[in-house]
Amino acid sequence: MTVGWVLHRRPWRESSLLVDLLSESHGRIGLVARGGRSERSIWRGVLEPFSPLSIHFTIKGEMGTVKDVEPIGDRYGLSGDALWCGLYVNELLMCLLDREEAMPGLVESYRDLMDALVNPDDQMCGLRRFEWSLLEQLGVAPDLHMDATGEQPIHVNQLYRLEIDYGFVPAESRVGTVVSGDALVWLRGDSPKGLGDECARAIRQVNRVLLDHQLGGRTLRTREMMRALR
Repeated sequence: MTVGWVLHRRPWRESSLLVDLLSESHGRIGLVARGGRSERSIWRGVLEPFSPLSIHFTIKGEMGTVKDVEPIGDRYGLSGDALWCGLYVNELLMCLLDREEAMPGLVESYRDLMDALVNPDDQMCGLRRFEWSLLEQLGVAPDLHMDATGEQPIHVNQLYRLEIDYGFVPAESRVGTVVSGDALVWLRGDSPKGLGDECARAIRQVNRVLLDHQLGGRTLRTREMMRALR
């Protein structure tokens, strides 16, 4: 059994499901839940997004098969902005994660995100931290301790410009994607202060630039839908 979260599910044949799962043991994996939609199935209503699951599956070829699954906690009842954040993160993971590449730290970060999303005061901080955790797991997050020269530590009173393939370069003005050292210290978890509006906007921009670079021009439907609704 492994801990897992459903990222996406869709009907398959008469009563089964095709499920994309984020798991501790195999990272993102595609599974078939045979009879998962049947009224008599003990799994009916269990394989749902935002529910922490303990799941057992076997793998043969490109798709695995669900053998057993049970909840290990209540489903997170996300709504409003929290729901959109959850859907956005699930789509992001579907786009950026290769199948069967174990990322146990990402599963833990996902649980932390769920805990943050149910508290309106923590939603944006939780989302920004999760985005950065994803970048770290993918191996593309710039260093948050030293600047891009590798010679100077990140300083709270310094401005830094993001160079995607290089890192954070000391900046004298706010031209380009610029963020304060204070925000970077917060992002790495070493700041006792909360995240102010200015820092939040800067971190959002940094994460967006880095994630869009990884997406390679692909458009996220959740972003487009949120933009249209607002």
